[in-house]
Amino acid sequence: MSESWDKSKSNDNWDLPEGMNPMKVMQVASGYWHSCALHAANRLDIFNLLDGAPKTLDELTATTGADRRCLSGLLSALVSIDFLEREGDVFRNNQFGQTFLTSSSQFYQGGIVYMFENWYEAWGGLYNTVMTGKPSALMHQEYSDQETRDYMMGMHNRALSQADVLTGMVDLSGKKLLMDVGCGPSTFSIKFCERYDGLNAVAMDRAQNLEIAQEIVDEYKMQARVELRPGDYNSDSLGSENDAMLLSSMTNQESPENIKKLLKKCYDSMNKDGVIMIQEQLLNPEKTGPELAAMIGVNQIINTAGGCSYSTSEMEEIMRAVGFVKVKSEQMPAPSPFMLLTGHKH
Repeated sequence: MSESWDKSKSNDNWDLPEGMNPMKVMQVASGYWHSCALHAANRLDIFNLLDGAPKTLDELTATTGADRRCLSGLLSALVSIDFLEREGDVFRNNQFGQTFLTSSSQFYQGGIVYMFENWYEAWGGLYNTVMTGKPSALMHQEYSDQETRDYMMGMHNRALSQADVLTGMVDLSGKKLLMDVGCGPSTFSIKFCERYDGLNAVAMDRAQNLEIAQEIVDEYKMQARVELRPGDYNSDSLGSENDAMLLSSMTNQESPENIKKLLKKCYDSMNKDGVIMIQEQLLNPEKTGPELAAMIGVNQIINTAGGCSYSTSEMEEIMRAVGFVKVKSEQMPAPSPFMLLTGHKH
């Protein structure tokens, strides 16, 4: 008589620890599938083609010039990840796609999608970067005008959703001059000036970036209050008599040594009682998260020679070493994912 099968003696025992899901491995390993589907749809202009009116698969095939079978597969994937809706072979934007992925929307985020697609190849070199310590791509290389526009408009559209949060957290009443270091599209300078009467701003960045920033300044009719100044914040003067300094989304692309030098330049350029604001994705003091800050740190090692993820405590320590007082860090409320560090010149 044969023995009954004892599962505990089998090498195929599959009693998982409670709460653990092996599918997480696949979900993370295949995460680029989702992003590539969105990148392709964005480049095909699918969401704008469906702006305001549904279209059939045949209509979309004819308009895009794509292969019908392959386009059908892509559209099905977009429906499954909740960017589109379908009824038979008729497709339409759902509320999410209409809100964030059509250029007619004030909340358009398509530039962000192009920005991340431009980084895709560099992320494929992550293994070699970790092994050699050399970035697989370098920020501040020469970008085409279209790549620059995609990046700047992506940053602008993201900043619009966060500007009210930032400008409401730091009181610049009575301040006369804000220096926006590495300003990108200059959105925060514009929004601070809109909120605080009597405040003017100098927004510094690379000349190529400022060509796009100028369009945005013109759109908001802020030419008289926001001065765009081409320059390199690591080597050029930050001026003088600054009452406030803003560094947004740029410190983690620098080495600790460069951050300290930059903050010392900021300190020296400021009036007494001036305030510095550092808006950044930062790790918690234990460096266990948050996830987005950690992943942005990986993006920095891929794209820069000295950047990485910094913790709030590391940044606070550098600020105090430079001379700033009343240093504090706060998690910014939604929709901003940033930490805000502030300090004052005594």
